[in-house]
Amino acid sequence: MMCGRFILSAAHDRLIRSYLPRRVILHAPENSAAAAGPGTGAQVVGLVSLMRAESATENLGGLAMLNALSTALFAIALRLASEAIEPPDGLLALAGNPRLVPALIAIFNEPARPWTLPELAQRCNMSRATFIRHFQERLGRSASELLTDIRMTVAANALKASDMSTGAIAELAGYQSEAAFQRAFKHQMRITPAQWRRTHARPAAERLGLHRDGNQGKH
Repeated sequence: MMCGRFILSAAHDRLIRSYLPRRVILHAPENSAAAAGPGTGAQVVGLVSLMRAESATENLGGLAMLNALSTALFAIALRLASEAIEPPDGLLALAGNPRLVPALIAIFNEPARPWTLPELAQRCNMSRATFIRHFQERLGRSASELLTDIRMTVAANALKASDMSTGAIAELAGYQSEAAFQRAFKHQMRITPAQWRRTHARPAAERLGLHRDGNQGKH
């Protein structure tokens, strides 16, 4: 048995809890990557085998390897879940629908772009009404709601990790008006951007990747 956990920032934790199922059970096709054949299932088996080997001995850089492999395993496991005949509800069901994937990729890759429903529908080769219906059925939320949540995650990360002004962060998150961004952020996160920054911001030395003595820290 191999156990582990992921420690997420508050912004990412909120996004994952809102859009991913509470429990995902995956079944690898075979016990070895070679026997499993090509595909996502074989990649999962291969990653687990490599993680098992790294955890069995104390090799140089082993912990860094396990952390990196864990991140890869998380991503590939979600991909495998989305490829199931009946993917779990939420974001995985959306990712498992080839017709809706172009809109999903567009939203995640360019959240600051002023997307409209007709533009997203066009990317999926659907009418506006059909796109809205299918997106809502798969995700349980609208495309606009998902876009707003992603923008708030981008903004929350910037508030935590940088010294950018609120106006600059508003623009980064796709808002032309700082006031509109302030209202949206407070509505979604329940506190103002300034309050979020005070609560979650990293120390200045950590944001610069420096120790207090001025030496360059690890990245």
